[in-house]
Amino acid sequence: MNVDFKKLLPHLIAVAVFLIVSLIYCKPALEGMVLNAHDNRGWKGMAQQSFEYKEKYGRFPLWTNSMFSGMPAYQIAIDQDYTITNQWLSWIYTLGLPKPVNFFFLACLSFYLLALVLGINPWIAMMSGLSYGFATYNPIIVSVGHDTKMLAIGYAPLVIAGLLLLFKKRWALGAVLFASGFSLQVSTGHLQIVYYTALIAGFCTIGYLIASIRQKELKPFLAAAGIAIVLALIGVGTNATTMLTTYEYSKESMRGGISELKDSKDKNKTAGGLDKDYAFKYSVGIAETFTIILPGLYGGSNGGNEYKSSKFADKLTELGYPEDQALEYANGMSYWGNQQPTSGPVYFGAIIILLFLYSLFQKQNWLTWSLLASGIFGILLSWGNNFEALNYFLFDYLPFYKKFRAPSMGLFMPQLSFVLLAATGSHNLIFGEHSSDELKKYLKKGAIATGVVIIALAAMYLSFDFVSPNDKGIQENMANAMMQQGANNSNQAELKTQANEFGKQFVSALREDRRSIFGSDLFRALVLLSLGIGVLYMATKQKLKAQYAAIILLALSAYDLLSIGKKYLNENSFVDQSTFESDFTMSSADQQIKQDTGYFRVLNQATDPFNESTTSYFHRSIGGYHPAKLQIYQDLVEFQISKFNMQVINMLNTKYVIQQDQQSGQPIARLNPDAYGPCWLVKGIKYVNDGKAEMSALDQTNLRDTAVVQTKYKNIISSQPVFDSTAVITLKENRNDIIKYETKAASNQFAVLSEVWYSAGWHAYLDGKKTEFVKTNYALRGIPVPAGNHQIEFRFEPASYKTGNLVSLITTILLYLVIAGGLTVSGYRLSVNS
Repeated sequence: MNVDFKKLLPHLIAVAVFLIVSLIYCKPALEGMVLNAHDNRGWKGMAQQSFEYKEKYGRFPLWTNSMFSGMPAYQIAIDQDYTITNQWLSWIYTLGLPKPVNFFFLACLSFYLLALVLGINPWIAMMSGLSYGFATYNPIIVSVGHDTKMLAIGYAPLVIAGLLLLFKKRWALGAVLFASGFSLQVSTGHLQIVYYTALIAGFCTIGYLIASIRQKELKPFLAAAGIAIVLALIGVGTNATTMLTTYEYSKESMRGGISELKDSKDKNKTAGGLDKDYAFKYSVGIAETFTIILPGLYGGSNGGNEYKSSKFADKLTELGYPEDQALEYANGMSYWGNQQPTSGPVYFGAIIILLFLYSLFQKQNWLTWSLLASGIFGILLSWGNNFEALNYFLFDYLPFYKKFRAPSMGLFMPQLSFVLLAATGSHNLIFGEHSSDELKKYLKKGAIATGVVIIALAAMYLSFDFVSPNDKGIQENMANAMMQQGANNSNQAELKTQANEFGKQFVSALREDRRSIFGSDLFRALVLLSLGIGVLYMATKQKLKAQYAAIILLALSAYDLLSIGKKYLNENSFVDQSTFESDFTMSSADQQIKQDTGYFRVLNQATDPFNESTTSYFHRSIGGYHPAKLQIYQDLVEFQISKFNMQVINMLNTKYVIQQDQQSGQPIARLNPDAYGPCWLVKGIKYVNDGKAEMSALDQTNLRDTAVVQTKYKNIISSQPVFDSTAVITLKENRNDIIKYETKAASNQFAVLSEVWYSAGWHAYLDGKKTEFVKTNYALRGIPVPAGNHQIEFRFEPASYKTGNLVSLITTILLYLVIAGGLTVSGYRLSVNS
């Protein structure tokens, strides 16, 4: 086969540009530095026990004891039993590049391939690839450690590209891209982005169906849809190990909505899903949507690099703050919208929005309407509780949507759809064949639409009051600081008046800073839009070659997005490995606790115990952080641990409590001698009717002597325990997935085990024979024990994991057969055509 290098050259240039830009953008990663990302540190704390276990036993455990008094470890780190996985494909798509270079390269390359599928000129495709890959949402989420989300965003264009090829009857190559892209996207584990990608694919499928019906050609649609469904099932199957275990876990987690304590008629409650207050926390304000064209509309972020100078910072320096510290403080409060806090705006780029606007006035087909509809739908979803009428309805009734949180993530849909529309629109305008009258009409309408947007933004600038929900607190803090300094002033009334005015001056300075950011970004956008319109005008008037126009638009768009993105991901986002590891340096309290080699748990009150995982790095913690902890444990946190009910603290085997020493400010470890230990025998059982009564009983029951059990488990407990002062139960071994106890008693007993109840996979064995156990004290396990000497063993053996491994193996083999077959057929056709 003869290779036409002239045709191949633009593609090689594109790959080289994506690689070079990604490498330069993430240069510190090449120097051995790592991202100083909160979520990366959080995951390291969560996963440490699993890695220690793997080092010792050769595989990750399925259960972890490191946080929330125990939970499935496959929600943190998981192995498959077989070495054949889809991750070989990931290396191909990312060239094995280091993190986070691989994230940006993948997103750019995937979108470039999507643009080529639509026949877009390589230079325009290159522009759209960079625009999609470096839209500010991407560097923002990378900077905070949302790795799986970024990978899912990176693979999304491959899924859409494969689907569109199937619609074009390019079965072989379409199957390769769709199957590999979807399999890898699902493997990231970020199912919310997978869900939004499926919604985009759904809009495209509906559009193609309507077009097929109009053209009376349903067979190609049915064939493409059928192939896509089969390939999607294979893609899900290749990840069955994680998908089946996650599905099983979701029914018991906060995202399963199974709490027995909340009223099903509560408006905030969605059956089988998250509470609406929690799910809709990050809802984009309707006006805030315009950050897609003006990043500083609402100030940017809490902690970016928005200000080079600041009137608020100037006020702080008057109080003696160092300039750097004052500016950092000001940047921490630059964002003034309702998403408190936020790491930055979702900005697509002024050039991209310009090209998107121009695309709206050209001849449309089923695909452009589908993309426009999907983008608008994503915006509506992002509004969350700011458009309650629609989004609460969708949350309750749209399949699976109730499992997800943070509506702002819905802006991923227009990020893909609008950038693709911008690419198709600019390609048609610059490289398409149009009459002069058509071009004149397109230019005129596009310019008018752009002018309307600019006028709308200018109206916002003039009408906004730049008032933040936090302003009142800022004013009070500054006033209180002045009052404290003048505590000895004899005229307190006058001092209070002066202090209030002092606080108002700070807030006034902040609002001037916000107006300044808005104004400078508005001017910047105006310049970029004018340049973009000028390039389009010259290209359509043939005063500028089409290829040169595309390259100029590429350069403008790249400059636009990379310069804004650098505010959120830059050299300051990286630290050397030793600095990153310093967060996991043991304190004197940790060292003290580590001297105790027994089996116990720790509560860290020196920090927010349920929003950190550093404690889990060193100890078995009753706290931790995970976005989907078990619902029964969340209930226990809300109704018992939060009010420090010592009965519950003790039943969780909390032997040490870390607190902050008031004198030194350092964490110290306090021994809790009343902790019940890993297991104990009770004198009696209190039966209650339901979960509400069970939780309530924890307030008034001596849990050391009495177990609280729901009546529905009464048939498993044949008789009440009979007190025996000589009876004992001893923990012999706890190896995460296997726990062994030994009992000695002259009469029947009931043992309470300080391990979290989770029925999906835990099995109990009494002297080697399978037996039943019951949910006890709302969140623990209890088991009836007959008289005599016995061995009790608990094994975590989730069938979902075993089944998932087998399904993953079979479907991964099928995936590689599909890819091999598709590439063979495509290569053969290419050789024949050449």
